[in-house]
Amino acid sequence: AFSFSDGLALVRTKKKWGFINKNGKFAIKPRFRDARSFSEGLAAVKINNKWGFIDKTGNIIIEPTFDWVKPFSEGFAVIKVGDKWGYIDQKGKYLAKQQFRFAYDFSEGVGVVTMFVDPK
Repeated sequence: AFSFSDGLALVRTKKKWGFINKNGKFAIKPRFRDARSFSEGLAAVKINNKWGFIDKTGNIIIEPTFDWVKPFSEGFAVIKVGDKWGYIDQKGKYLAKQQFRFAYDFSEGVGVVTMFVDPK
């Protein structure tokens, strides 16, 4: 098991990921190919080679459509589709559609990005 975050800990059994509560009982049974710890009430999970987000009951809140994601920070998550990065809110709405070379977590209200530069 990993450390607890938002009251649940990420665990792996038989090559699947799930979450336990502080009593050691499964809050979300292992069913994910990959997963990340909860952050701001949502956890990233990998289903059919795409990443999305679930809530603490295991319900999919943001459909798995991303190639990579980072945990939520200050209400936004960094997402990647193809070779471009962007940001979504906790409902899956784009703050900045994937258009950046790289994007970093929000910190103190600011998200830092690396832009694609036209060499002309």
